[in-house]
Amino acid sequence: MTDFLAEWAASATRIETQKRRLEALRFLAKIPGYRASASLIRHECHRLGVPTTSDQMIGALTWLDENDLVALEGVEDAIVARLTPLGRDVASGQKLYPGVLRPDP
Repeated sequence: MTDFLAEWAASATRIETQKRRLEALRFLAKIPGYRASASLIRHECHRLGVPTTSDQMIGALTWLDENDLVALEGVEDAIVARLTPLGRDVASGQKLYPGVLRPDP
């Protein structure tokens, strides 16, 4: 039973991480300029029911940057993410990307 619970917890964490990445992309896709600070994206994740710490948000954005779905830039003391064309395709569901939850139709 303990193995089952551990697997379930790991699966839930993986889905939450993939959902966080998707919601970051979707938020960037709908705002003017396709760019926002990490703190603003984190606030949107909270609003959508995806609990997100600052470290989790930085981790998600770093992963998205490493996979060319966003481009990160430092602006004063803030981290700003800008959506890439590939990120826009993934956010809209036109392209599937491993590690990002597939959007609902």
